[in-house]
Amino acid sequence: MDIEHKIVEKLINVGEKLRNQYQKPGSNNDIIRQKLGTSLAVFRQMQQLSKEKLAELLDNKEIAGVDGSVNQTKSEPPHVIYFFQSLAKTTTGHEIRKSDVYVPLLDDMDKEDEKQPINWRSHLLAKLELQAALQLIEERELAYLLMDGALYHYRIDAEEDWERLRQAALDRDVLLIGVSEEITTENLVKLHAFSDYADRAYNYDRDLLFGVLKQGESIYIEEIQHKAGLQSVWARFGSDPQITGFDMLEEQAYRREEISDLLYTITPKDGRGIPLWLDYVDREIRISDKLVDGLIEQYLDAETRHRYFTKKRNQRPY
Repeated sequence: MDIEHKIVEKLINVGEKLRNQYQKPGSNNDIIRQKLGTSLAVFRQMQQLSKEKLAELLDNKEIAGVDGSVNQTKSEPPHVIYFFQSLAKTTTGHEIRKSDVYVPLLDDMDKEDEKQPINWRSHLLAKLELQAALQLIEERELAYLLMDGALYHYRIDAEEDWERLRQAALDRDVLLIGVSEEITTENLVKLHAFSDYADRAYNYDRDLLFGVLKQGESIYIEEIQHKAGLQSVWARFGSDPQITGFDMLEEQAYRREEISDLLYTITPKDGRGIPLWLDYVDREIRISDKLVDGLIEQYLDAETRHRYFTKKRNQRPY
């Protein structure tokens, strides 16, 4: 097909352009590291904690992970149902689950004040995750609480619930840690040493640092710490050359090295760089398409399903 040939040509061209963008002079790993050094970045080789050291740090307390999941029916807004779940679980098996559904057709908010669906999703999911985390902190003796995603987004998406969790973590001396697998910041290009990258449309930190850190290495840059009440670190916990980020409460940042060593210890070395327990919690809480279909089929009558939540395109004979 002619269209197929054109798509292949364009895709090859896209690949060449992207390679050239990050292979121009000044973009190789050694020069990036020099620029980071000029920016007073602190490189550190993380340490694997022994069982004895880990037990000492835990002091008979637990490690827990928190994650959430959202999925929806295959219909289009507002004829759609959103399903939300969150799970906070310790490595010893104690868990807290929260869940909710959101149906725009039943929303009674003032239309003029109505938010976009993406904001509903972010707010409701963050709220459920924070509530599960808070209840777990209140019920168990925790040493470390790992949240899936940057702590900063909780502060934005559900401020009141975030403040309650933040205060509880400080009161109970629980190290609160947000782990981010998708780094969407553009902080490096704001540094003087990286000003020669300013002509690019996008200057994501994850792209500039791809393959720059050695396995087991972390990096902290004081000049880019601008998130109120939080501090962040980038690290390469596994063999994957892409960086992982983690942030922590400013009041707990003096234990930054302890946190990075813990995360390094509990992350598979040949994996994608995410602590194993967070991946485990993610697998347990994920709302699959199959589950959504099953819930709709079992708990909504056929007429309601067809009238409100069935798209005609789903009835195509091919």
